[in-house]
Amino acid sequence: MKSKINILGTLFLTALLTGLTISSTSNMSLSAFAEPPMFAIQKTDKSIQDPLPGHETHQIVIALPPRDDGKMYVGQVTYSASKPVEVVVLNPFNATATDEEHGQPLNAPFGNGSVAISLMNQFNGEFNAGSPTFAGSALAFHNINGEPFSVTYATAGKVLNQTGLLP
Repeated sequence: MKSKINILGTLFLTALLTGLTISSTSNMSLSAFAEPPMFAIQKTDKSIQDPLPGHETHQIVIALPPRDDGKMYVGQVTYSASKPVEVVVLNPFNATATDEEHGQPLNAPFGNGSVAISLMNQFNGEFNAGSPTFAGSALAFHNINGEPFSVTYATAGKVLNQTGLLP
């Protein structure tokens, strides 16, 4: 009888320890894949002079400020502007990854490096509105004619770490 109690006690302890191990392991897995920070912004704003070198005659509204922490914004923006604008997404630019044969994308000096500039034209006729998705280090609305404008926008998304591609 005593040996049956010892066996049952051992089985109970083994089951308890196994359960605790599985529980702590699954909690570690969940925290390793925690949900990235989210953002949601609704705003109306007036344009200012574009601060990028060579763009001083342009007007800009910066919706999501440039990141320099290796993270990027991913989301969607819906907007309506008082004048024709381009949606601008900036990404870090590495000139050493290009050559003369292949050329370079549109880029400009920024901070201690350069940024590649993605310009998305969304306007048609008299309507200056759109709803594009984006991924990048900054998001802005831009007018190359230098005309001051206002824009109402809503943007929502996540801030992600860059992960690279797995083999």
